[in-house]
Amino acid sequence: MDAERVAKNDAAFREANEQIERAAEPLGIEPVPFLCECADERCTDIVKLTLAQYEVIRDEPRWFLNVPGHEQQGRPHVRVVSNCGDYLVVEKIGKAGEIAEQLDTRERADG
Repeated sequence: MDAERVAKNDAAFREANEQIERAAEPLGIEPVPFLCECADERCTDIVKLTLAQYEVIRDEPRWFLNVPGHEQQGRPHVRVVSNCGDYLVVEKIGKAGEIAEQLDTRERADG
């Protein structure tokens, strides 16, 4: 799978998770069921995280939430940043990382 496709698939899942987060936050629902943000566009796996846990991942535009094992779909365009047991934090690297950063819709204080 090429870098652009990996980045775009992951960014689409990330945008869906942004909508889930916005809906859950005012309701005080936790843990929140987030979608796996892997490179497989057919993936429907769910990871339950607190809003704070998800924010740690979203704070970095190249980081994504993956179910363990799903990082394989994105190789060689990803590396595991953190193995949290029930989920992984992966970083898009190289061209995929650049594209993921460009597709990040969040406003950042530093940029």
